[in-house]
Amino acid sequence: MAEKIAVVGAGAIGGVIGGYLCRAGADVTLIDTWPAHVDQIRRHGLKITAQEEEFTVDVPALHLGEVSAHQPRFDVVLLCVKSYDTRWATTFIEPYLAAGGFVVSAQNSINEETIAEVVGWSRVVGCVVTIGAGIYEPGHVERTNAFDRRCFAVGEPSGVETPRITRWAEVMTSAGSARTTTDLWGARWSKLAANCMGNAICGITGLNASGFWRSPEARNVAIRIAAELLDVATAEGVHLDAIAGIATSLFRSAQHDSQQRALLEEAMRGLAEDVGSGRPSLAQDVVKRRQTEVDALNGYLVRKGRLRGIPTPVNEALVELTRKVERGQLEPAPNLLAQLDG
Repeated sequence: MAEKIAVVGAGAIGGVIGGYLCRAGADVTLIDTWPAHVDQIRRHGLKITAQEEEFTVDVPALHLGEVSAHQPRFDVVLLCVKSYDTRWATTFIEPYLAAGGFVVSAQNSINEETIAEVVGWSRVVGCVVTIGAGIYEPGHVERTNAFDRRCFAVGEPSGVETPRITRWAEVMTSAGSARTTTDLWGARWSKLAANCMGNAICGITGLNASGFWRSPEARNVAIRIAAELLDVATAEGVHLDAIAGIATSLFRSAQHDSQQRALLEEAMRGLAEDVGSGRPSLAQDVVKRRQTEVDALNGYLVRKGRLRGIPTPVNEALVELTRKVERGQLEPAPNLLAQLDG
């Protein structure tokens, strides 16, 4: 029997993944808190705009408050909510997990432990997502980079290659390139590094993803962010091979070697074409005047650094600056990067 899949949080990432899976024939139900979004999907379908195509799928959609009336049972729950909503969303959906069902975290930051506190580690799978997406109107999601780029890494927290992650990676290929990993934590920290480098910087400057990689000032701050993260990751016992596809050894050597720094800058500039013209999720939240995930990204790194006795001054300053922008005390502008100098 085909798996019944719930996408909890059918915004940008959840909507894109759910839409592609539905088009491929998967039994998908979208669950979201935005009434206008749910209503639009019911009336007109979910519209997906990508670089290569645009299509609409008729996919079942439920508002959060309607789930209990349907009493569904899901084999797989794809959790795509903001990191700060992880605990309540997992608690909400747990009664609707089928026997043997599991929750897949397809979120920013590192939320598997929070999910496991609700459903148990045996029902947790990680999916590291490296696609860009946006949502600016109900019923319409945008995919902002190419379908054929690296998209998903699926792994067990234990590092064991199990049949369920092999199967789930196969399912996810309908939405883009998917692979299994036996090093979920390394993949998670690599994604965290890219998010810590780009998301908040785009949020406070107003730059889009490609503009971030093209900006010398933004790259300079990002390199310092990465250096702090690598120190904390090492203390945590996590090994990262690459950040945004660039070898971590290059980020380290660039701290004291001008030739290596030039190579790193060139590699970072080269990412501008790959990421597309969309905004990272945190920058979208700034535009929408919503709470951002900065505490779950750079803030997560700061907290881990404090526990290990490792200073993270650039990330700490960036968290505070992002909070001021989030509260409306500052308007996003490239010159805010000057406050992170020194």
